[in-house]
Amino acid sequence: MTTPQHKIGSGFGARSTAADVLRGIDLTGKLAVVTGGYSGLGLETTRALVGAGAQVVVPARRRATAEEALGGIDGVGIDELDLAD
Repeated sequence: MTTPQHKIGSGFGARSTAADVLRGIDLTGKLAVVTGGYSGLGLETTRALVGAGAQVVVPARRRATAEEALGGIDGVGIDELDLAD
């Protein structure tokens, strides 16, 4: 059995960005943890959350890769984490 999909009327669509979704939202004083926050959609999510004022922690299996990708973005902390451990 499947449930038919329907629009929820959020005002966002396929071309909406993370920054669009967070526009006007103040996340000052909030902490976010973004797994995979140093590549692809995770990186864009990290940028958008920092842009909205949040402090972001990005756990990374490859710390050097994460540091390179996130270099220059204030408000981001990187710590080693391998989910296989």
